[in-house]
Amino acid sequence: MIHCSGEGSGAAGPATRFRVGAAYGASGADLLFNGSIHAGMVRTAVSASFDYQLGPATTLSFGAGAGTGGSLSVSGIRYGIRPGWLATASYARRLVDGAGSLPFVILGLSFGGSGASTSLSLAGHEETAPLYAFDFRGGLTVGKTFLDVLSPYAAIRLFGGPVLWKVNGKSALGTDENHYQLAAGLVTALPRGFDAFVEGAPLGERAVTVGAGYSF
Repeated sequence: MIHCSGEGSGAAGPATRFRVGAAYGASGADLLFNGSIHAGMVRTAVSASFDYQLGPATTLSFGAGAGTGGSLSVSGIRYGIRPGWLATASYARRLVDGAGSLPFVILGLSFGGSGASTSLSLAGHEETAPLYAFDFRGGLTVGKTFLDVLSPYAAIRLFGGPVLWKVNGKSALGTDENHYQLAAGLVTALPRGFDAFVEGAPLGERAVTVGAGYSF
């Protein structure tokens, strides 16, 4: 989501320095473990965030939440992903403010990590294994604000990071097969400092996210 105050999202006015938010998302990724094991992962999560505006064009954000479950499919075998934890930190810098006919342009950098466990029901018992994922990413968001309320945008993000798991009792090191994400979204400003957003990413790392926030 875009939330750098003054960048055109309309989510926060010039007098606000803080924002709290909540979001729900579902994501899908194609993973490759140990260079030869292909896996498809689907996960859902809820999160809360806190944003601090360092200056008119710069924002720091911190988030934490919980994975609410999912699945990891390998060679026709489906492993369940149990609920777990997640944490994020990000930096956003407005490069173009969107004045006049120009769009707003935002540079974003972030780091995230999550932990959970997978489970597989076998004859008479359940096999579990830890699953950890870490992610470094950078991207550009371009959009335009209309009527100081609606801000449609498009974003491209590049990312990479390890996924640590155990399969058949052996440690496996994985990564995403597609180290990019193409997304589009809409932020709308609501009365009294509230905002809401929706974003979809159909290409690369696939995701749908909805959320809301309050700026003060």
